[in-house]
Amino acid sequence: MTPRAYFRRAADDFFADPWRSAAAILAVCAMITTVALVVGPWFRDTHTFGFHDWDVQASHRYLVLLSLFRYHELPAWNPFACGGFPAWGYVEADTIVVSPFLPAYLVLPLALALRIEVLGMAAIGAAGAYAAASRFTTSHAARALTAVIWAVNGRWALQTASGHTWHLAYAWLPWCLFFFERARGGELDRGAARSPELRSKQISSFGLGGACIAMLVYSGGIYPLPHTVLVLGVYALLLAVLDRSPRPLVALAMMGLLGVGLAAPKLLPLIDGFGKAPRLIESTETMDLGALWAMLTSHDQAFSSRPARVTPYGWHEWGIYVGVAGAGLLVLGVAFVQGKREAALKALGILLVALGFGAFHPQAPWTLLHRYSPVFRSQHVPSRFLYPAILILGLVAAAGIGRAISSRARKAPWLDAAAAVLVLALGVDIGLVARKPMEQAMWMVPPDSIPQGRPFHFETEPPFQYKRRDWAGPMYLAMLGNTGVINCYGAPPFDRKGALATKDPRFKGEVHVEGEGRATLVAWTPNHVVIDVDGATPSSLLVYNMNFDEGWTADTGPVEAFENAVATRPRAGSSRVTLRYRPPYLFTGLLLGAVTLAGLAFGYRRARRAERDGSEAEAT
Repeated sequence: MTPRAYFRRAADDFFADPWRSAAAILAVCAMITTVALVVGPWFRDTHTFGFHDWDVQASHRYLVLLSLFRYHELPAWNPFACGGFPAWGYVEADTIVVSPFLPAYLVLPLALALRIEVLGMAAIGAAGAYAAASRFTTSHAARALTAVIWAVNGRWALQTASGHTWHLAYAWLPWCLFFFERARGGELDRGAARSPELRSKQISSFGLGGACIAMLVYSGGIYPLPHTVLVLGVYALLLAVLDRSPRPLVALAMMGLLGVGLAAPKLLPLIDGFGKAPRLIESTETMDLGALWAMLTSHDQAFSSRPARVTPYGWHEWGIYVGVAGAGLLVLGVAFVQGKREAALKALGILLVALGFGAFHPQAPWTLLHRYSPVFRSQHVPSRFLYPAILILGLVAAAGIGRAISSRARKAPWLDAAAAVLVLALGVDIGLVARKPMEQAMWMVPPDSIPQGRPFHFETEPPFQYKRRDWAGPMYLAMLGNTGVINCYGAPPFDRKGALATKDPRFKGEVHVEGEGRATLVAWTPNHVVIDVDGATPSSLLVYNMNFDEGWTADTGPVEAFENAVATRPRAGSSRVTLRYRPPYLFTGLLLGAVTLAGLAFGYRRARRAERDGSEAEAT
């Protein structure tokens, strides 16, 4: 279709049903306005960096650029933080390698690329909420309501302002719901899954749903990934009980297996990393109904606010402003909206809210889940369950509002457009409150100059500071100066640490030989070290001043740990030793990912061929 024909067709569609077209335009305006109000303050000055956890997140992203651009290698190992750790095997590291925003980081200054990623993830989340709601209603206003009340509400803004970039991965949750509903043949297109003509659509839905699950892994969704698995699992189970059919569970299993396969290149090293550094956290936090109401409705939602008596942690772990109107719509949806799928969503939403209340009783849902589920033993701050709860209950409210609008569409065709105006007003209210912490986030200014060309070495504390200091030592600035930091922040909790700062009395050089011999560093990259050794004997041990991990290999023989540092036995006499780091199970994961992609492509092409054969048979 030519551009002229496309716009002519769009104009014909608009005038064929102008009220519905107006509702669609107003719904999109409501979502854009809400996102712009919340994220807009970050684009007033695009040269500053964020406070709290943003520096360490900038350092994770800078490692990707450094590895790809300067050293032309995968950002597999991070030598700069805490003596070195497996970046590809850490959930919060390397999150832009498989990301739609990698091009922004490749061509734009880092400070601006960070903002583009945040804005883009907000847009993906809003569009996903709108798409998920489209499986439950045809009303544009009702769909936009789900996006406005969830995508960039007060919790999203507080978490984003604090640098909890893993929270951005929630943007993939509604897309997972959308593709799950589409794959199993939702109520709005009943029978699609059984139709031979639409089999390719079902396969593509499984594949795209699996891709969204995989993106939760690649995006660093340490909380969003388990929450999404819980949401999909409980929802599918409830549907299976209500439908008296295993089909929802089978559909979810297929989508989940595809997600695991597509995520395998990152997921398998992650599992290996968690096995070496398990993240086990106590979680006894609680809240009451009064605190929940303040979290949802108080206009005092700045980063340092405390409108309710909740402990511990700052308000960024509690606030979740949706406004009185938004909270009221969610409650009304639970009370009055009927339907089989809506009943499943209501039960799921109530469960998530109950989990959000935390460990209020020895048999509370969160207490039991944290105690008996190994994945959730690594989590705390159960108020984070409230964010997906808003999405699920928002879908219920959207379904009810959509039915009310549709039932009056003949007598009042303007009703959907009028409702979209009200959604826009709600979005403005949410946006004006949620933007408060965002306005306080991006104030950190780097120093005017950082020494360049220094050989890599470790220092105990971060050597460079922003002009106005924050609570944690800067890691990004240290990386700009090619310096590793022993006392760092934002790395996995490994017990075995063997790297030493240059001023440590035990320091013997970035490379040295235990026993007879002398070592000279010839070449260095984060994943690759070349060392010349002279005068070695069979008992000599070459030591590299870097934390040990099983992913390190040497061309001269096995690698071992010497006082938790990387070590290997050089050949006797003079030799050149090359040490390399490769993420454990990476190649297994790549193979599994390739097989998954090939299987998807084969199934889709076979379905398309069957459709073409069926169409030709009908024509003859």
